[in-house]
Amino acid sequence: MWRNWEAAQKIALRFVLLYIVISISWVLISDWLLQDYLQNANWISTAKGWLFILLSGLLYYKLIQRMTKDTIENEANYRLIVENVSDLIVVADRDGHIKYASPSHEILLGYESEEYEGKKLYDFIQMEDNSEIQGWFQNEIMAKKEIKVEYYLKSKEGNQVLVEGKVVPVASENGTVEKMVLLAHDITKRKQFEKQLIESEERYRKLVEYSPETIFIHIDGKIVYVNNAGMRLAGVQHIEEVMGKNILDFVVPEDLEYAKNQIRKVEEMGETKLHDYQITRIDGTRLFVEALAFQTTYQENKAVQVIIRDITERKRAEERVRYLAYYDSLTGLPNRNFLFDYLNELLIAIKKDKQPIAVMFLDLDRFKMINDTLGHSYGDFLLQQVASRLKECLPKDSMIARYGGDEYVIVLQEKQLEAISRLSDRIIDKLAEPFFLRDRQMFISPSIGISMYPKNGDAAERLIKNADAAMYLAKEKGKNNYQFYTSSLNDRNSSKLELENGLRNAIKKHEFTLFYQPQIDLNTNKIIGLEALLRWKHPKYGFVSPAEFIPIAEETGLIVSIGKWALETACNQHKQWKEKGFSPMSIAVNVSALQFRHKDFVKTIEQIISNTKCRAGYLELEMTESVMQHLGETTTIMNELKEIGVNLSIDDFGTGYSSLNYLRHFPIDTLKIDKSFVDEINNGKNGEIIVKTIIDLGNSLGFQVIAEGVENEQQASFLRQNNCHVGQGYFLSKPLPADQIEILFSLA
Repeated sequence: MWRNWEAAQKIALRFVLLYIVISISWVLISDWLLQDYLQNANWISTAKGWLFILLSGLLYYKLIQRMTKDTIENEANYRLIVENVSDLIVVADRDGHIKYASPSHEILLGYESEEYEGKKLYDFIQMEDNSEIQGWFQNEIMAKKEIKVEYYLKSKEGNQVLVEGKVVPVASENGTVEKMVLLAHDITKRKQFEKQLIESEERYRKLVEYSPETIFIHIDGKIVYVNNAGMRLAGVQHIEEVMGKNILDFVVPEDLEYAKNQIRKVEEMGETKLHDYQITRIDGTRLFVEALAFQTTYQENKAVQVIIRDITERKRAEERVRYLAYYDSLTGLPNRNFLFDYLNELLIAIKKDKQPIAVMFLDLDRFKMINDTLGHSYGDFLLQQVASRLKECLPKDSMIARYGGDEYVIVLQEKQLEAISRLSDRIIDKLAEPFFLRDRQMFISPSIGISMYPKNGDAAERLIKNADAAMYLAKEKGKNNYQFYTSSLNDRNSSKLELENGLRNAIKKHEFTLFYQPQIDLNTNKIIGLEALLRWKHPKYGFVSPAEFIPIAEETGLIVSIGKWALETACNQHKQWKEKGFSPMSIAVNVSALQFRHKDFVKTIEQIISNTKCRAGYLELEMTESVMQHLGETTTIMNELKEIGVNLSIDDFGTGYSSLNYLRHFPIDTLKIDKSFVDEINNGKNGEIIVKTIIDLGNSLGFQVIAEGVENEQQASFLRQNNCHVGQGYFLSKPLPADQIEILFSLA
C-alpha cells in the first residue's frame, strides 16, 4: 500500500469503515450487555468508554509505528540506492527546476548537490540538445508518457558527457504532471568504442577490398566472399562469376588432393602454414599461388578465410635461374652442375653391380683461334651446332653436358671398348663435316679423352679428371683423335709436380703478390671496393696463371697456407691505406672450398683480424658455389663468420656445383654474376634476359649484386639500367698492384 497512493486511499477508507463498525458494535453490544448496571452505576459507562479509547489508541499506536518503521526503512533503502548508484538521478518540477540531484553527478560532472539549487535542468544540457529536450518535456512528459532520451551534459570542467536514459513523469492527485524524474547513465566511452569499432571495421573492409592480395572466404568449400584482387586473379568481371563456386574448382587436378588435405587441416587445427598451389583462371590460364588459410566467422557462421598471393612471376624466375643452374643457356645442354649430380647418382645406382660406364671428355681443337678471330658470336654459334651434332651421334641411354667453354662431357652406359671406340670415331667424323657460320664455312676437330668406371676411378670428379687427362694426351698426339686413360699418364704430371714443389716455398721466398681490381659504382664511377687477386711469379716460368697453380694448390692442400697469406696480406694492406689517410673500403679475398672447410678456418679469420687491426666489416670472403655442397657444415661455418662481422660473397654465380637451395639457408651478402653471363649481354635478347633474371633474384633476396668481367660500355649501361649498380672488369679497371691503386685513390 505504501507504493500505490490509490491503493492506500482504498485501504484507508476500508480501515476507517471497519473502525466505525467496530466502534458502533462495541457501544451497542456493551450497552446491551451492561444495561442492568448502567442505570445504577454511571462509572461503568465511563470505564467502558475509557477501555475502548485505550484499546483503540493502542491499536493506532501499533499501526502508526509499523507504518513509520516501514516508511523509514523504505526511505533508507531508496536513499541508499539513489545516493550510491552510478547512474544520474534528477527530480525536477514541470518547468525544469531541479529539486534533487543524486551524488553521482559530482563524480561524473563535478558539480556538488548545492550547485544545482535554483538551477534549471536545461542549464546543464548542451546547447544543441536544449530545444529538443524542452520540446520532449512540453509534449511527451505533459502527456504522462515515459520517453527515452540521449543528450550531452556539460561537466564543470567544460567537457561533454553523453548520457542515455529515460524521463518518467510524476502526476499529482488531480492527474496533472507536477514533477519528472530523469534516470540516465554515462555512455560516452561506449559511444567512443562503438565509433572506434565502426572505424576499425571500415579500415578492415577497405584493407580487404583494396588489398593487392587475394582474400576470399568459403563455407564448406563454397565461396561466400571475394575481394577485388580475387576477381582479378580469377580473371572475372563480375563477382557473381565467383560467388557460390567451390574453391576446389580453381585448383589444378594434380594439386587437388593436396588442397583437400589442407582444407581438412584448417578444420582440425584452425589454420595452415603457407603452401604453394597451381590454380586455373576462368580463361584456363594456370597461375602459381601461395596460400594461407585459417578459421574465421562470417555472418555468424563458421568459415575459412584464405589469403592468396600470385607468385607466378617469382616461380618463372626461380625456374629460369634453376634452369641456368643446371643447363647451359647457350646450347641448352645440361651444365656442370647437372653432370656431377647425374654422374654421382648413376655411380650410386651401379655401385653394387660394378656395371662399367665410360666418361668421355671432348674439347674442340683451335676453338680459341676461331673465337678470337671471328668474335664470340661466331664461337657461340659454332658451339650450338657442335652440341646439336653430338646429340645426333649418341645412344638414348647416354648423357651429354657442356662442361665449360668448348668442353663437353659424355656419359655412356657401355662396357665394350669397341663400341666406345666406334662412337668416338663417329663423333670425329660427324664434326669433320663443314660448319656453316652465317656467311662462312668453318671446320673443327675434337680431342677426346675416355675414362672407365670402375677401372679409372669410382667417383665423378676422378672419372672426369682422368678423362680430361686423356683428352690432353689426345691433343699431344696431334688432336682430332681419342685416347683412353692409362696409369702412364701420370708421367705427364711431372710439370705439375715441379709447380707443386715451387708452391711449397713460394711464400717463404716472397714470390706471391696481390693485385687489386677495383669494384666500381656504375652510377658514380667511384671505387667502392677491391678484389684481391693472387699472382705468383715463378723464378723459372715467370708469372704462372692462377688457373694453373690454384688447382695444384687445392690438390696438395697448400691452398690453406696460401689462402691465409693472401688474407693477412690484404688485411695489412687495408691497414696501411687507412694509416695513409685513404678512405677505408671493403676488400674481397677469394676462399677455396678446401680452405673454407679447414677445421681452423674461422679461428684463422679471427686471428688475422685481431693481428692486423682490420675492421671485420671491411673484409669480404668470396666463395664459389662448390663451397655450398655440404649444407649443414657450410651453414655452421658461415654463421660463425657472420658473428665475427665479415661479409660473405658468392663468386661465379650459376656456374658451380650447387643448387639454388643455399640462397635460402646461407647468410650471404653479395652475389657476383659470372663473366660468362655478362658476356651474353652482347649476344642478343636471351643473354640479356638471363643477366636481368639474376639481378632481379639477387635484389629481391636483399643481396648486393656485382657483375664481373665488364668489358664494354654496352654491358655497363645495361647493368645500370637493370639495377646492378656495381661492376668490375677490364673496361672499368684491370687488376693493379697496391702502389698503383694508391694513385687511383689520390685521383678520386
